[in-house]
Amino acid sequence: MKLTVIKSKGMALITLGYHILAEYHLVQEQLKNIYAIPSFNNGLRWFGVLFVHSGIYAGSVFRFSILLPENFPDDTALPTVVFSMPILHPHICPQSKVLDLTPGFKKWNRDQHHIWHLLRYIQAIFADPESILIEGPQLDVVLNMEALDMLTNNRLEYLQLAQEQAISSQGHMYDRPETDDPHYIVMEPYRADRHLKFMKELDSASWWEATRIDSSMPAEYLGQIEDTTRELDEEEGSQRVKSLNGAK
Repeated sequence: MKLTVIKSKGMALITLGYHILAEYHLVQEQLKNIYAIPSFNNGLRWFGVLFVHSGIYAGSVFRFSILLPENFPDDTALPTVVFSMPILHPHICPQSKVLDLTPGFKKWNRDQHHIWHLLRYIQAIFADPESILIEGPQLDVVLNMEALDMLTNNRLEYLQLAQEQAISSQGHMYDRPETDDPHYIVMEPYRADRHLKFMKELDSASWWEATRIDSSMPAEYLGQIEDTTRELDEEEGSQRVKSLNGAK
């Protein structure tokens, strides 16, 4: 019985790894100005950065995390999107910094929804917060009623605060990473001596061949899944030895 459980855990980790890899490929193909990547240590946590170039929030640079349910993608529960800083927006809780996803998703459907849909929704709420409100839930259940009231009745003040917020977000672009996870998205000021060399490397065929991802195999960020599966195999082998010794 225990051997069956160990095998099931190993297969579940491998299956999850391929799901996460597939989602990451779709994210790379679908969107611009918003970036997200799964954590190296935990594929159910993603690091993201959004660059807003127009509208009320123009100039903003917002970091966020996506936390996927444990049984993703089969779980119908919605993922959780949490921003790293408080943001003035009707659909973002000023205390928890959690984004309300219900205007765009009633529940998660693995046949219809992907991570890039979440990212597109995040872009949409900042591109035009009022259009989301029209199609969203009842106005008395938004997460930040104060922001909604200001957006509706005192738009000039809302614009001013949003721009102050944009300037503040730019000031945190180069903050030290909040985690030592190697996939945390790090930004640094432009340096010609370093970045021109890097751009030349990007143009080289050798760099492309060295970094090309084979879609038939898990990417490096799923290395932890391989390590865990190896540990499960070792434990399974140990259990078999014990069973044989007990049978003698």
